Amino acid sequence: MSDELAITLGNCTTKGYIIAPAGYGKTHLIAMAVKTATKRQLILTHTFAGVNSLKAKMAALKVPTVQYQVDTIANWSLRLCLAYPKGSGWKVDSPSSKQWDKLYESCSGLLTMAFIRHIVLCSYAGFYVDEYQDCSDLQHNLVCTLADILPCRVLGDPMQAIFDFENGQKPVDWDISIYPHFECLGKLETPWRWDNAKAPLLGAWLKKSRERLEQGLKLDLVNDVPISVRRVYTGADFIPQKQHTSLMKLLDAQGTVIALHGGDQRFKEKTHALARMLGGKFSSIEEVEGKALHSIIKKLVTAKDTKAAFLHALDFAKKCFTGVDNALAAGTKKGEVAKQIKTTKYPLMLQAANLYLGDPTTKNLNAFFLKLKENPETSPFRRDLLYRFLNVLKMHIDGDGDTLSESAKLYQRDMRHTGRPIRHTRLIGTTLLVKGLEYDHAVILDADSLDAKDLYVAMTRGAKTLTIIFSGNPLPA
Repeated sequence: MSDELAITLGNCTTKGYIIAPAGYGKTHLIAMAVKTATKRQLILTHTFAGVNSLKAKMAALKVPTVQYQVDTIANWSLRLCLAYPKGSGWKVDSPSSKQWDKLYESCSGLLTMAFIRHIVLCSYAGFYVDEYQDCSDLQHNLVCTLADILPCRVLGDPMQAIFDFENGQKPVDWDISIYPHFECLGKLETPWRWDNAKAPLLGAWLKKSRERLEQGLKLDLVNDVPISVRRVYTGADFIPQKQHTSLMKLLDAQGTVIALHGGDQRFKEKTHALARMLGGKFSSIEEVEGKALHSIIKKLVTAKDTKAAFLHALDFAKKCFTGVDNALAAGTKKGEVAKQIKTTKYPLMLQAANLYLGDPTTKNLNAFFLKLKENPETSPFRRDLLYRFLNVLKMHIDGDGDTLSESAKLYQRDMRHTGRPIRHTRLIGTTLLVKGLEYDHAVILDADSLDAKDLYVAMTRGAKTLTIIFSGNPLPA
């Protein structure tokens, strides 16, 4: 990492930007720049996973904690507005998804007030914004307002701008909003992720591929392709079989494996379907918002009786496990207390179901799901969703939340800080869900369906190997 670039970044007194391709050491650069500072810096990012990553890097490089504050743009804006409700006109402490845009507008207005500008100047000497390609136009306006008060440095990668905004918001347009108005402070040039993984040929190939994609060209999958890049040609009719075979070959691979569909909403269900087809050997990843989790909680809370609640729980179990029907007695599957007979395959499973049907407590529901988890015929394929559900049940059992719904809200709040509960090493997800994360091996499941930016994000997730499953036509399509 160039000390000179870190010094340049730290010394910026106006508005500047750094182009930081995936895996090129952006977090390290921010930490090194902050370390050169003599006064406190504010570092803003988009997710709490990003916050944790930045704090970990600061600690690793022994940056004094008094020199920085790391937060998400959303959380920092919310806390500032709530601290000054008269100036901001803001009083909602837990905004819904539709309220965040109004919050950013309120915060931008607050930052124009003289007394707030004074407070900000007394609190920080400058600020950084990480992953700037994930900013919406409203967030960009907020950053520019803050940049009227403090030196501003933004770091990001336009080639990774795949974030899916709600409410019609668009990602910041670098050609219009950044390049003409911010000073270029430099570009990261070394693919450290692959150098550190002892896969320099893969890193060099990805660097060349990025240049081609930036220029609107097709990937060169013929000339000088390193052995770490495996190309799997499907033709038009054999995509599922090729996906299955390719993933099964990686079950014994050393390290972590991520299999990727595109970030578009329509691909999310495909990740779950493939995980089910693979019998739980790979686990699919859920979106952070946890819509499926909150749906089952609502159904359990509003069920008209115990039988209805149990049947909702069974439907949910089938979304998380393979083989649920085979593990249950006929009466249990109907939501009835069943008798144990000679042909009952799993008496403990029967007893757990009967216990809940007779006494529908959260503790008994938790016990039923734990028996499913232990059963030899049921294998979890949506572990992410399952573990979130089990964590909500445990919180309610432990008294964290008077109701199951309240426990779910508390869990969702905490999970944004701690990250997903799943630590499985064989995962299936979408580019949007794993952008910014690193795995040992990456598999692009249907590369023909990805545009240039999604393709680049997918290609850069694996530090050691990359498998591209596609029809054989030029990419991107």
